[in-house]
Amino acid sequence: MDGRIEAIVIKTVYNNQGWKGRCKRPLKDYRCYMCVKGVLPGINGGNPVEEDKKGFCHGDFGSYAIPEDAWCWEQTLCAKYIWRNIKGKWRFATEGMPVFFVYPEHDKSLTLWGHTIIKRIDNDFELPTIHFKAFDPLPHEKWVHGLTGKELTGAHFKQGHYRYLDATHREYLASLIQGGKQSQKTSVVPTVEVDAGSINVQLREDIIRKLEKIANMEGREVRDIIREAVAKLIRERGL
Repeated sequence: MDGRIEAIVIKTVYNNQGWKGRCKRPLKDYRCYMCVKGVLPGINGGNPVEEDKKGFCHGDFGSYAIPEDAWCWEQTLCAKYIWRNIKGKWRFATEGMPVFFVYPEHDKSLTLWGHTIIKRIDNDFELPTIHFKAFDPLPHEKWVHGLTGKELTGAHFKQGHYRYLDATHREYLASLIQGGKQSQKTSVVPTVEVDAGSINVQLREDIIRKLEKIANMEGREVRDIIREAVAKLIRERGL
C-alpha cells in the first residue's frame, strides 16, 4: 500500500439472508462452504455449522464471539451495523472513512457486495468495535465478482478479516461499485486444472460454479468430479 490510509476493505463470509439473519439451508448452499467446513474461529468456534429443525444455521458460541453477536458476526452485520477486531485496536480507522465488503468464492476469488462509512469507533472494548452507518447489500446484479486481493489492496488477501486501503485502491473499489471499471479478471476465460502437468480444461464460469457446488455438497475436489465424468464417458464409449 502506498500513501495515506483512506479506506478499509473487510472480508466477510457469504450470508444468504442479506447479512441480516441466520443462513437458510447452509448445508445445501455451496456459497456457505467456509462455514460448512468450519475453518473460521469467529463462527461457531471454528467448527462446522449445523442446521436446526427449520433449516437455519446453528452452532455454539465461538471462542471469539460475544453474546451480543452470538456465534456469527455476519448474521447481524446489516442489522446492528458493527464489526469487531479480534487482533486489537483499529489503529488507523477514522470516523467518516469508507468501508467496502467482500466475501470469498469457492474458487478463492472475491466478490464485492457492499459499502458504507464508519460512524464511530470503540477501541476500549475487549473486542474493539467499528460502528457503521446503516446500509444494505448492493443489489445482486451490482455485485462485482472475480476480484483478487492484489486488485483490491495491492497485495494478497489471504489471512485476516480486513485491510487498510490507500487512495488508489479506494478509488478503484468505488469505481467498481459505480460501474466505471470492471475487474481485471472479468474477460479471462476460467480454467480448471484437472491434474498438474497433464491437462488444462477451459470451461465457462457458470459450469465451474456448478462443479464447485457439486464438489462442496459431496465433500470432494472439483478435479475428482471431472475425473469421474471422464471415466464414465470412456466406459459409455466402450473403450
